[in-house]
Amino acid sequence: MPQNINTNLSSLVGLRQLSQTQTNLNRILEKVASGQRINSARDDAAGLAIANRFTSQINGLTVASRNASDGISLAQTTESALEETTTALQRIRELSLQAANGTLNASDRNAIQQEIDQLKQEVDRIADTTTFNGKRVLDGSLAEQSFQIGANAGETVQVSGFDARSSALGGLPGALQSSGSRATLGSTDLGNQGIQEGDADTPAITDLSIQVSSGTAVNIADDANGGAIASVAASAELTDPDAQNYGSGLAKSIAERINTLRQSGTEGLENVYASARTEFNTNDVASADFSGSVNTSTATNVAAGALSNGDLNINGVDIGPAQFSENDGNGSLTNAINARSDVTGVTASINAQGELQLRAGDGRDIVVTTSSAAVSNRVFGGGENRFSERFQDLRVSGEVTVSAEDSLTFGGTDVASAGLDALQEDNVQATGSVASIDVSTVAGAQSSVESIDSALNRIDSYRASLGAIQNRFESSIRNLSSVSEAQTAARSRIADTDFASQITALSREQIKRQAGLALQAQANALSQQILSLLA
Repeated sequence: MPQNINTNLSSLVGLRQLSQTQTNLNRILEKVASGQRINSARDDAAGLAIANRFTSQINGLTVASRNASDGISLAQTTESALEETTTALQRIRELSLQAANGTLNASDRNAIQQEIDQLKQEVDRIADTTTFNGKRVLDGSLAEQSFQIGANAGETVQVSGFDARSSALGGLPGALQSSGSRATLGSTDLGNQGIQEGDADTPAITDLSIQVSSGTAVNIADDANGGAIASVAASAELTDPDAQNYGSGLAKSIAERINTLRQSGTEGLENVYASARTEFNTNDVASADFSGSVNTSTATNVAAGALSNGDLNINGVDIGPAQFSENDGNGSLTNAINARSDVTGVTASINAQGELQLRAGDGRDIVVTTSSAAVSNRVFGGGENRFSERFQDLRVSGEVTVSAEDSLTFGGTDVASAGLDALQEDNVQATGSVASIDVSTVAGAQSSVESIDSALNRIDSYRASLGAIQNRFESSIRNLSSVSEAQTAARSRIADTDFASQITALSREQIKRQAGLALQAQANALSQQILSLLA
């Protein structure tokens, strides 16, 4: 083996190995010091991406749990206030029963009426002052609130406010329904049915009046009040390439007109309130709505399956792909629909029978299109052969509810166009409210008891829904905590340092470093040995 001074190959090899050992030692020390197995993408690029996705999910689940807790707090605040309202109403009922006694004179009933008036003011005070995070929850102004209870878009729960003012309790409000309650498919024409073809060509309403008690009748559709009310508003949120209009509808248009006129101070509508909602499920589509065959004895629940792009369209918006289990047990179908709610205005849920239910909280029409009969059956027919045709612009019309302090009457030449012709007996008259209770007569006292019973029934029903939503939120929190725990463990297995293995590796590299330094010293000394040849 040649001996030379200029190039010490042994020293170079030892130096390279020592450098690699030092690099390994630095990386091990970094992992031990940080507690993280992955400190940069060079450590494990795929693992880093997976761990980051887990981190997003875990952080989202934590926020979702806090959101659910906020929902519980909202429900508890609202229910506590309604408990006091219930106490006041129960006292009014006792006083009304007392006033119904024929042995009382006018002075006695006047004294009772004074206490009732004070209690009515307390009911209104509770309704006007009960707030949560600055929002009034019992004066009828709180629209449907969406609570994000999942780590991904669309995983929401809706909670609606309540009108607990005395003027909104104790009556049976008039109900305007924009059409009927049935469906049409393709080119089938069913006239004034609730679900119509997608062109929404219902004539505009030009004469629809509202009269409270013996006050002045107000035509909400005349020029002075904004003009004719069309089923498709000029400001419809969406218009597809085929000129279909979405985001509007007769129910929504009527409700918006009434509330706008009240807010502007229109005489005769001071205490008239309107709301609208649209709901649709499979049972709304009956055999009479099809030109082809239909088997109404088959299932109506959601079947296990999948949607591709273009398979399901709601209000002009493609819902996109989704892979869902029977009855949408994994929530994929409803999540996909709810993820587009900000555009469609439609939310989805699954009822106890596993059926898909669609709802528009503002009363806009819901227009549903499917790409084939197979998709219709998968989503609305239990995967069986219930429908023989695809849904082509099924239009679901909404319902308007109008309430006032005193009796309420609808009139005008377009009452039938508003869908009141078939339901006139149920819609033309509304009773009074708690605000109008008068026990100066025995008959008035008897009527007061009926009004209070109606008010208590409404409050009890809403309190039951608050209890149910609290239980749902609590269940969601438990589930979120469990999922977060599992995902944290999964992330730990990927991203956290295994101290046992790393300490072993650290000891190994430290020994290699010490050996490398010793051998490097010997390699450097080899050149000195050449000098002995010159002696």
